[in-house]
Amino acid sequence: MKFSVVIPTWNEGAQIGSALKRLRQVSQSSPLEIILVDGNSTDDTVAQARDWADQVISLPNANRGEQFDAGAHKATGELLFFLRADCQPPDSWQQALEHFWLSASNRKVAATAFAVDYGSGFSMRLAARWSNSRVSLRGAAFGEHGLCTTPEIYKESGGYPHYACLEDMGFCERLQKIGRIVLMPERIWPAARRMRRDGPLMTGMRHLWLRARFSMGTSPDELWKTYGGL
Repeated sequence: MKFSVVIPTWNEGAQIGSALKRLRQVSQSSPLEIILVDGNSTDDTVAQARDWADQVISLPNANRGEQFDAGAHKATGELLFFLRADCQPPDSWQQALEHFWLSASNRKVAATAFAVDYGSGFSMRLAARWSNSRVSLRGAAFGEHGLCTTPEIYKESGGYPHYACLEDMGFCERLQKIGRIVLMPERIWPAARRMRRDGPLMTGMRHLWLRARFSMGTSPDELWKTYGGL
């Protein structure tokens, strides 16, 4: 199966080259295209990415939902893998996803998500358990879980809403109308930069507060201006 990996970026120049290089190194079992969609970075993100990405798309503004959607519409793979720039997928990500989607067990499944691993420490392990339980119990995955689906399901769902933040929540709500979001046992490692800076408790409370504000009618663009994304 051919995979299309869609990665949105905004000012990731310091690490995007090494991240894409590692992705190339661990991705050898199946055909692969990497589509990087940049949201008008002011650093050298685009220059650093060109050596490793098959396509680099530049948009005039940072809007993660729009960036994911733009990449999906350029993709030619049989599976779409939506990956944040600061997340490291498992070495066996292609084999795991290919095996799942080729099996009969994927009926009524709209997408898959890897189990996040924030690293050692009680609070970080507890945060990972909470995040993974949201996928298992509610089908609500953060973007850092690495969502994977087919182009057909993506099109049927309506794809990523053009939200500057909370795009993962909107996309999962659309997917749930089609089928389940399945949590894969393999682990993905997000950088979790905000969580490491502010702590899991404060980060979790901020997520809940932003989602509450969104439910009360605050636009994702306004939330992004306040918080800088999720």
